[in-house]
Amino acid sequence: MFKNLKKTIPLFVLILVLSMSAVFAQAADYGDYNDDSGNITIQGETVSNRDFVFAGSNINVNANFDTTTIFMGNIVTLDGEYNGDVFVFGNTITINGKINGSLYTAGNVITVNGEVRDDVFVACSDFALGNTAWLNRDVWFSGASGTFEGSVGRNLRSESGNLILNGKIGGFVDASVDQLTINDSAEIQGTIDNKSENEAIVAAGASVPEINWEKVTDEESQATTDQGTSVGSVILGIITKLAFILVIWLLITFVAKEFSENTSMIVKKHLWPSLGIGAGYMFLSPIILLISFIIYVPFGLAMMFLIIASFILAMPIAAVVFSKLLIRFFEDQMKPLLASFVSILIIAAAVIVVGYIPFLGGLTGFVLTLFGSGFLGYNILFASRQLKEEKSMIFEIDDEASLVTTIEETNNIEEIEADDQVESASESEEDENN
Repeated sequence: MFKNLKKTIPLFVLILVLSMSAVFAQAADYGDYNDDSGNITIQGETVSNRDFVFAGSNINVNANFDTTTIFMGNIVTLDGEYNGDVFVFGNTITINGKINGSLYTAGNVITVNGEVRDDVFVACSDFALGNTAWLNRDVWFSGASGTFEGSVGRNLRSESGNLILNGKIGGFVDASVDQLTINDSAEIQGTIDNKSENEAIVAAGASVPEINWEKVTDEESQATTDQGTSVGSVILGIITKLAFILVIWLLITFVAKEFSENTSMIVKKHLWPSLGIGAGYMFLSPIILLISFIIYVPFGLAMMFLIIASFILAMPIAAVVFSKLLIRFFEDQMKPLLASFVSILIIAAAVIVVGYIPFLGGLTGFVLTLFGSGFLGYNILFASRQLKEEKSMIFEIDDEASLVTTIEETNNIEEIEADDQVESASESEEDENN
């Protein structure tokens, strides 16, 4: 369906990048929580509120948290209890614990078997709500396929491929899907709106009201899209964009460390040349693509996918690089990793909000795409020599400054010791005179 295509493309790009980052995910220093393989294990304790961001390869948690928590990794398994909102991004995600807040999650395969007190927002390829799960309030789901065996306290909104209902829904179901299937054990108390090209498949034993089927053709889908999106769709779109930017941040921070160091220098000293490189790349891309197809068609196809991927990744890369300009405002108050995370959250939020402003949003996205492409190009063209020389100069300056500081401190100590000796001698002479 063309209506879902516009929202499905960013979703699958997100899933692709999440899968790539999951393969190379490396853990930060979390003390006793992580091992040498980059895995994080938190068992049987109440975790300090200062530790709320965890990024690693495989994450296994069975503990209590009293604040909002964020988990990013390849395989993430959450047991225990979470007294706050939970954000989970990864390849394979399983949630068995109790969340006394809202759940925001994006990935490839997501399974929820536990309890969530507030709302749930899910963007993934395959989603499964186990028969032991209880979601107390509303659910927004976007993905390729979703299976609901457990209970949803209020309403279910879904824009997906296949949606299978076999549990209890306490409110209405608003489904914009390719195929809606309602099995025998399903119990739906509210209305069912099925916007699809296909009529819903309903088992004889299902306890459901009459289904309002709105057969949607391609033309009607486009007209509906032109009328605007619902509040839930906007919220889901914001979550997806934020997740995409955060995953790029995670990939750059923990995997592409040299690129991270280079771009820290590029954004401070080579900003405008990067913009020029980005503009040149955008101008030359069609020519490069045409020449590639003339040389060899498979090579042209490969170049086409590479260019498309570079433009998709350019905007979030630019957001991550520009966030480095904000880090210095938070370094004195928090750890470097947390300062970096707060900075990217601020930049990402600004980019997403501006993106919903007509004209200004498009212009901002275009400029960020130019900068992102330029940062990539500048890093490839000049990082091997020029940036390394500049980094070496900075390190030498830092070493000289440290040496001067050490000499000054040594001189100060010697002066203090000399003053102490003179003072002690004076006191001794006074004692002898007395």
